[in-house]
Amino acid sequence: MLGVRRYINLTEDLFVVKNLIGALLQGIGLAYLIPPLIVWFYPNEIVYVYYFVIPGVISILLGAWLGRHVKMIEDVNLRQAMISAAFVWLFASFISVVPFMKIAHMSFIDSYFESMSAWTGTGLTMMSNLESYPHILLFWRSWMQWLGGIGIVLVALTILIRPGVAAARLYKAEARTERILPNLANTSKIIFQIYAILTLLGIYLYYINGMPMFDAVIHSMTGLGTGGMSSHDLSIGYFNSLSIEAVTIFLMIMGAVNFTVHYKMFKNRSIRHFFEDIQVRYMFIFLIPTIVLIGYSLITWNHMQIAKAFRESVFHAVSAITCTGFSIDDLSKYPELAKLLIGFLMVVGGGAGSTAGGIKLIRITLTYESLKWTIQQAILPKGAVIKRKVGNYIFSEDEIQEVFSFTMTYFAFLLIGTVWVMARLGVSIANAFFEVASAQGNVGLSVGITSPALPLDIKILLILHMWIGRLEIFSTLVFIVSALMLIPRVVERE
Repeated sequence: MLGVRRYINLTEDLFVVKNLIGALLQGIGLAYLIPPLIVWFYPNEIVYVYYFVIPGVISILLGAWLGRHVKMIEDVNLRQAMISAAFVWLFASFISVVPFMKIAHMSFIDSYFESMSAWTGTGLTMMSNLESYPHILLFWRSWMQWLGGIGIVLVALTILIRPGVAAARLYKAEARTERILPNLANTSKIIFQIYAILTLLGIYLYYINGMPMFDAVIHSMTGLGTGGMSSHDLSIGYFNSLSIEAVTIFLMIMGAVNFTVHYKMFKNRSIRHFFEDIQVRYMFIFLIPTIVLIGYSLITWNHMQIAKAFRESVFHAVSAITCTGFSIDDLSKYPELAKLLIGFLMVVGGGAGSTAGGIKLIRITLTYESLKWTIQQAILPKGAVIKRKVGNYIFSEDEIQEVFSFTMTYFAFLLIGTVWVMARLGVSIANAFFEVASAQGNVGLSVGITSPALPLDIKILLILHMWIGRLEIFSTLVFIVSALMLIPRVVERE
């Protein structure tokens, strides 16, 4: 522990983190200034503009002040980048509460819950009677989810932070290691462009299938961003349209696919790259049997008609594995088996390098393949070399160990949260697991547990799970451990 403390340079850490956060806060401030633009279409909502402009300007000014020496940063180690990434998600959620508190008249903790859910692309909500809220507030939730889908850090990389080591380290700290192009800045721009094109395509598809324009914008942003926040309490079920559900499934899958695959499809104008991707293949390997089992459980225990049962099972299974959170029915009425199966898909999650959450398909795939490699190692002659390759990815022993460590830690947090919710609320293990898996996987599906009536500690617990899950655990752990270690050093200096 003392060796670790010696490694931490308090002065250097504070300087580096301050400047990086300053640059990121400017991006968040700019994000605040976009929702007021829709007042052009809804002029009677101009009275709410102050709740966006004022915190937005403050964020930009604060960010400019904190980041005024950003050009002096020559190198940033991974720990400092992780601390910055973890903190900015906490702070972004904090400064984003103003519209919820002032317009929706929500308490601070409920507003913070809503902001964290939006920025992390989770979709669990403390709001109800959504149709009664101003368009500008509903757009704000969706806008945060759209940005949160590609990451606050990625937006900042695209716009504000100069290329170099600092940007690369932040990129990895925000749980992204995939590079489409050798240059990180170009990678960020390509991802942003693809994301914007797919969002516009989603808006068009929704609109031509009968969805009003405002709803089309909202659901395209949160569908592709795999956030799942809707402008209606009944979510996609409000529209009761098979074609709209089909468009939603398309957007959810697109959001959960590695953006390298999107880039290859756009560049080569060929869909074959989609089906060649190992993560896409495993997505359908998990989906097909799970859909059958969920449909069977709905037919057997809920006595649904076969067509309705499989329509719902397909939609909710895709919503779960892509970590989106859209729904077309009340999941609290689902049988326990269906809840556990949907919960399992939420834990698995979408593709690495996508907007989805969860453990990620590549890690699940690698865990399975590692078992095969272990068996092969035992059977083959001593000294035989096994190529640890999954699809086009080649993994080292260290990377495999990191995957195992992450997976075990993920399940540990999931277990702790599930037990806590069961003990405090007295709900079944299926319901507790479902809600915690939804929060930690940044999904947003709910069996009715999440509401303003929750005890304070459960609200904080779910907020932490959303935060931990979005940054894939290690960045948040590094942030917490570093903060705890810095406290005695600050006290010693005083």
